[in-house]
Amino acid sequence: MQKQHTLLLEDQRAGQQLQQLIRPSTPWETQGITFEHCVVPALYLTGDSLDYFVLPDGRLFLYLADVSGHGTASALISMLVKNTVREFIFGAHAVHADRSLTPATVLSYLNQRLLIYNADRHVTLICAIVDTDQNMLHWSVAGHLPSPVLYSAGRADFLRGKGQPVGLFEHSTYSCEQMPLPAAFSLSLFSDGVLEVLPEKYLITREAALPKLITAAHGEYAGIVERLGLANCSNMPDDIAMLVLSRNLA
Repeated sequence: MQKQHTLLLEDQRAGQQLQQLIRPSTPWETQGITFEHCVVPALYLTGDSLDYFVLPDGRLFLYLADVSGHGTASALISMLVKNTVREFIFGAHAVHADRSLTPATVLSYLNQRLLIYNADRHVTLICAIVDTDQNMLHWSVAGHLPSPVLYSAGRADFLRGKGQPVGLFEHSTYSCEQMPLPAAFSLSLFSDGVLEVLPEKYLITREAALPKLITAAHGEYAGIVERLGLANCSNMPDDIAMLVLSRNLA
């Protein structure tokens, strides 16, 4: 029994290292935008995932996802999400270069693939594209809480958006929101595990506290990490993921 426990623990740690290796670099800067992230697993493996990279047309793509459940199954689905998104963008969609790639088209494709895989897990996501040439942010939400928080000029506000999680319903549809980006800003994305570290009593008040916390941190990644205590988290009841992209905050 002890030997089996040791082997299981070794497998979990190996899986944790693999998940860390396939995440994008942090910090990462391109086109004047800085990307920074952290992921805090509740145990060793996590169902939270994120990615960001340059699209074939030069725009910047990003997402943050939270797979339902915990443990190995959710961790495997999170890795499947990453592979499926990249396969669509650089494979299936690239064949039809005349079709505009939007966050909503990515979510629709991911929804259909997860249903085909019969993964027995659903996923909530925030998916976004930053167009630095047009200075526009495009985003779609798939059942994800908390909402993204945009900080600019000393004020932080939730971005609008709603939609069903991917991997649940065949006929789910996703809408795209868009807005011009301020000259100086930060955009913070979180998995719902972050609500567990906020001191407010109720879920609704915890979520409402996020823009205030981000404002107090002046939208800066290091300040948000410090105020949430993410550098010292352990034995959390849920995984936590955070992604912050910023420009000209100093």
